[in-house]
Amino acid sequence: MKPLTLLALFAVAAAPPPDGGRFVALPEGDGIRIHVAKRGLFSAFAHDHDFEVTRWRGDAAIPGGDPARASLEVVLEASSLRDREKGLSSGDRGRVEAQAAGPEILDAAHAPEIIYRAQRVTLDAPSGAGAGPARGTIHGALTLRGRTRPVDASFDAAREGNGWRVHGQARFRQSEFGIRPYSGVGGTVGVEDELEVTFALTLEPGAAVHADAPGTTDGGRGGQ
Repeated sequence: MKPLTLLALFAVAAAPPPDGGRFVALPEGDGIRIHVAKRGLFSAFAHDHDFEVTRWRGDAAIPGGDPARASLEVVLEASSLRDREKGLSSGDRGRVEAQAAGPEILDAAHAPEIIYRAQRVTLDAPSGAGAGPARGTIHGALTLRGRTRPVDASFDAAREGNGWRVHGQARFRQSEFGIRPYSGVGGTVGVEDELEVTFALTLEPGAAVHADAPGTTDGGRGGQ
């Protein structure tokens, strides 16, 4: 998810950066979040879920500074989701995180990576050389649990130094990837099928490196 920002920035770049058009994505603020809403008759007694993706990396290129030729890959570690919902107890938080990584949802043991790739972006308005803020849609494909489906993301981007700052969101249904949304107590409490991914990232010139969201304590190779 999100994950979803790099190509948007390419579309508004006035010229390729000094290293020939390669960028690295870094978290800003909340980074990459996955929001899952509660539902059901007794949903008042349940909680929404606000997952932070704590380990991910992004690699992108724009040959010759031409957005039409841009490519992007963002990889999220399926086991790295941490629920930041304030209403959860520490015990409930641990159970929710284990369930998210477990075989019924992300199945991190067999599908450790969630991959988003995009090669096309459309802008709401033309953006010429030296343009300021931009808004549009990134068109890509998400691979989750071995299934690949199209997922688009809306974005807002603004120049910052030699790079860009970008915010945006995307929505998709869990069931499209073979995930049955949680439902318990006879269906009176559960979560919605559709979830939302939000992202707040910066794009900086440079070769791809591993990008760790704020709060990761082990350099991106372990858990919290």
